[in-house]
Amino acid sequence: MYEVYALKYAERDTTACQFFYREASHAPLTLHYYVWLILGGPHPVLVDTGFLEDDARARGMRGYVSPAAVVERAGVKPGDVPLALVTHLHYDHWAGHSLFPAAEFWIQAEEVAFWTGPWAAAPAFRQSANVTALAGLVTLNYAGRVRILHGDREVLPGIRVHRVGGHTAGLQIVSVQTARGTVVLASDASHFYRNVETRQPVQIVTSLPEMLEAFETIHALAGAERLIVAGHDPEVAARFTPLEPGIIRIA
Repeated sequence: MYEVYALKYAERDTTACQFFYREASHAPLTLHYYVWLILGGPHPVLVDTGFLEDDARARGMRGYVSPAAVVERAGVKPGDVPLALVTHLHYDHWAGHSLFPAAEFWIQAEEVAFWTGPWAAAPAFRQSANVTALAGLVTLNYAGRVRILHGDREVLPGIRVHRVGGHTAGLQIVSVQTARGTVVLASDASHFYRNVETRQPVQIVTSLPEMLEAFETIHALAGAERLIVAGHDPEVAARFTPLEPGIIRIA
């Protein structure tokens, strides 16, 4: 059976009205930034790559450490990660790809098409992009290090990606079979537990119906054990088991 870890590498503050869809409250809101690590199979599997110091400085992050350093603290050398499942291509999930020099990156075709297409540079979406990191997709693809997916796919027995869209055009989530049940790494299909548990969207969206449908997909995959891991919620540490600062055992 697999083991799943949430690895926190940064945080920042915002307000509810800047984040949730049609939200009037100015209540403070803190986002935690994670990558996720799946162990117990034939090799480690990383979910998302985080970002580098340039984004940490430019975007006012607090407590930034390199995602590679946190992965190494969890027992895996960054150069020993052969596979990274990229949930989507926003800066905080993709811009750290260079930290994992041996990884093949699995990304949905619709996600690649969107960020290399006509709408990516629009102000509504541009703020979520690291353009240099996105340009790196071309080089990595020609180097044979990008696998472009078309919908749901088995990664290894007991690990699947599920294309849900909504927040971005080709957002994918990850389900993992563990001894405790099915862990659902929701990534930004549910930034906070408030999203999936109350069906409240966030403001950055390419398809609102797909975002709403993604909440139902998360619930269906999780089943009775409810091992849902929200993408940016500090409450992940309260719902699961912190082993040391920045390393949380999910199952």
